[in-house]
Amino acid sequence: MKTLKLLLLVFCCGYLVFAQNDTITNGQINALKILAERNGFTDQQLDSYLLQKYGSPITELSKTEGIELIKRFQGADPPKPLDITSAIERKDDIISPPTLATTLEEGMSKRFHLVDNNVIDGTIIKIEDDICQIKTIDGLLFIPKSDILDEVVKISKKDGTRYSGPVINETPEDITIRSNYGDVCIGKRDIRDFDRYHGGKLIPMTEDVRRFFRGEAQLISIMSDPTAFLLEEQTFYLSGLSMGYGFSDNFMLTTKFGSGFSGDLNIYPKIRLFHHQTGSKESAATIGIGIHRAYPLSSLAAKYSHTILDSVSGLAINELGSVDLIEDIMVDKKETSVYSEIYFVISKRTSLKSGRGKAGWSLGIKTNTFNQIRPELKNGYRWSTDSQFKIPFRVWSAFEYDLRKNLKFVAKVWADNSNRTRNIDKVIKDYVGDETPFVLDSPAGDYSLVDFDFGFLYALSENFRIGLHFQQPFLDFYWEFFEF
Repeated sequence: MKTLKLLLLVFCCGYLVFAQNDTITNGQINALKILAERNGFTDQQLDSYLLQKYGSPITELSKTEGIELIKRFQGADPPKPLDITSAIERKDDIISPPTLATTLEEGMSKRFHLVDNNVIDGTIIKIEDDICQIKTIDGLLFIPKSDILDEVVKISKKDGTRYSGPVINETPEDITIRSNYGDVCIGKRDIRDFDRYHGGKLIPMTEDVRRFFRGEAQLISIMSDPTAFLLEEQTFYLSGLSMGYGFSDNFMLTTKFGSGFSGDLNIYPKIRLFHHQTGSKESAATIGIGIHRAYPLSSLAAKYSHTILDSVSGLAINELGSVDLIEDIMVDKKETSVYSEIYFVISKRTSLKSGRGKAGWSLGIKTNTFNQIRPELKNGYRWSTDSQFKIPFRVWSAFEYDLRKNLKFVAKVWADNSNRTRNIDKVIKDYVGDETPFVLDSPAGDYSLVDFDFGFLYALSENFRIGLHFQQPFLDFYWEFFEF
């Protein structure tokens, strides 16, 4: 039965991952046609719009593109029918020449598209005799102004404001455009919708969506301890111990599914209290609460097994070497109770001076209701009265650093009066080989009040990461599903 549960879970997770790339469904096609008609599109205009925007007819779009289009048609600024009637009626083959850049100045730093289809990233350091000297990581290039295509964007922000104009500067965090009323710097996380034109031609959104809306994955936790950052709105994630959903920019909800399978339904709301972001820096403060409706007190006793003493030997339970001992020493081994915990964490992330990635840190503190609900023990055993266990606590500091675009170094140090170190074989057995699968609740391990860990996170794809470090749970994985 345990193996079957595990196989079912893996199957469901795999289905969710691969389903993102499936072809658009008939239901999505019908919905799109209805929405397009309401916005004044004919079938022919819709086909032309999709070919220009995505390079594909409606039947060859992906599910993700279908969801994206439905949201655009239902948004505050839906697409309008393209003016293609005259071109269709004339049936001519006239191709308009590309629009050349009219706004070029020293200091512009962005991606430049050229008339010969070359694309370069760099900064204009000098313009002389209509030649732009552009500094790139590959060297200094001398490019005539007449070879640089115009780049214009139309942007709709989440707060309803809209801007359009040529791109002056662009970084992974923000984009600066020149409007008719002055230069505007817009954070990319504030962008709801956009169109980008190179040389007067609208490029397909699929070529640019990751650059605009995805960027670097933002960690909501580092080795099981939360950061102050939240999931983006309408984003679902799944890890080895929990799953969650971002309801808004300031609120997300997670649950530990292993406990839920065992009858202990639980929720972990996470609320952002403060957030400030500029082009290169981001900081936040968050409070989180965990509530379990039927937490097994045997698991709670196991979590604090080093505070249960044998009256004869004076040894703690975790030192006796029997992982089955906890339930045997409880007066009611099936006892459950409402259990809760609360934490507060602040985080900050800053772009590296090289412009290639970010570094960040988090500082948090957590406590729980252990002392209010700890179970009654049988004769011969007692709870420790040591002062260091009077108040359950965990204080941690975590660090992250981008080594490469798809590789992060992470490290953490903590003080925790429930912490025990265990070997990887014991962790694996605890995770899949006992009566509470997908939950780490074994009483085994050596008590360690202060400890540290470090490791690496590697992004196999835009939405899937794996992590390897040197203390439990040793191996992490993290799936993120955008616009779920």
